[in-house]
Amino acid sequence: MNDTNQEKLAQPRASSRGLLSNVRVLDLGQGVSGPFCARLLADQGAEVIKIEPLEGDLARRMGPFAGNEAHSEKSIPFLYLNTNKRSITLDLSSARGRILLHALVRWADVLVENFEPKRRASLGLDDESLAAANPRLVTTSISNFGSTGPYSDWKATDLITSAISGLMYHSGNADREPLRSALSQSLYVAGINAAAATLVAIYHRLSTGKGGRVEVSVAECMTAHLVQASASYAYTGGLRGRRPAHGAPLEELMPCQDGHVVVSAQGSQPFNTVADLIGLEELKGPMFASAEGRIVNGEALEQLILDGLAHWKKNELFHAANKQRLVFGQAQEPGELYRCPHLNERNFFASVNHPIAGAAQYPSHLIQLSEESFDTRKPAPLLGAHTAEVLREILQLSETDIEQLRNLAVI
Repeated sequence: MNDTNQEKLAQPRASSRGLLSNVRVLDLGQGVSGPFCARLLADQGAEVIKIEPLEGDLARRMGPFAGNEAHSEKSIPFLYLNTNKRSITLDLSSARGRILLHALVRWADVLVENFEPKRRASLGLDDESLAAANPRLVTTSISNFGSTGPYSDWKATDLITSAISGLMYHSGNADREPLRSALSQSLYVAGINAAAATLVAIYHRLSTGKGGRVEVSVAECMTAHLVQASASYAYTGGLRGRRPAHGAPLEELMPCQDGHVVVSAQGSQPFNTVADLIGLEELKGPMFASAEGRIVNGEALEQLILDGLAHWKKNELFHAANKQRLVFGQAQEPGELYRCPHLNERNFFASVNHPIAGAAQYPSHLIQLSEESFDTRKPAPLLGAHTAEVLREILQLSETDIEQLRNLAVI
């Protein structure tokens, strides 16, 4: 690549609608945390180029799959995590691939990656190489345990980061083993934290003109959420255990006719109001008149509430309780979420039509900032669909150059 082409790297693409429309992002993320971070930036208008290995992001092999067909373009996690992006393929294990990456780095404002720390240098992602290519670059690095410390290069899954963070210790009943939250929540939490930290780093660059590395640890993100448990231990040395197995039926999911609800009596709400709503005079007895009495007589209270809930459907109870200003809840299934009048009134779901996976409704407005806030507008890209386009547009490569790179299996 000649000097004339390099000078053209800094030329911005025509602005698109969105608060981050002038921000250019290279997404080298794999799986969940990195791609979710980049997707949140894309949803606010950032131009995101997803750089995938020749075989594609590992999320393309994660189920479930649209139409129950194991296909690299039908992975539902990949489809959700990669809307509003363009995809190029690039072999970073090759010298030519790393040269192309650093050329793209000169164009970019942000680079997002979630490789193991020990792999970064071998891929050309060490701080020195990136700073030499673009001293204004913000590099957002997500890893299981951070880049320093004895666990820095250890492998982990969501189950492991949820356990080691302390979150699982507080989940479930006291007489059973700790419970894991479903659906890889630690990885999504890390992605959200990384997106927020990236915006802070961009703001810092506006003041100083300097880029730098943003480091996010998945396990530390989860530990930081355990404020009550951590603070209790720090001040008292006491451990907040899991919820009692018996004796505290309030504030827990309980079965009703068609699912599960949360029965609650908080603050100044008289317990008699709960009794009247459910329709059980027995709950007004003296043994349940105080919070202490409801704990001591918890098993009897639980059985009475279960008897009462057997006559209710969850949505009816949820609405009836809120009319009485009671803080009740209902456990909604996926189909109920898509039919939820509240979410639909807020236009939470957007229709996205993928050329291979087909059309579906996606959770869309994850962050609502203003009228300029962006939206899900483009489906997840096909593998390498924009490789030639990006190399021509940003790096000013010729068709001959691109064909040569293909023949060498660099792209």
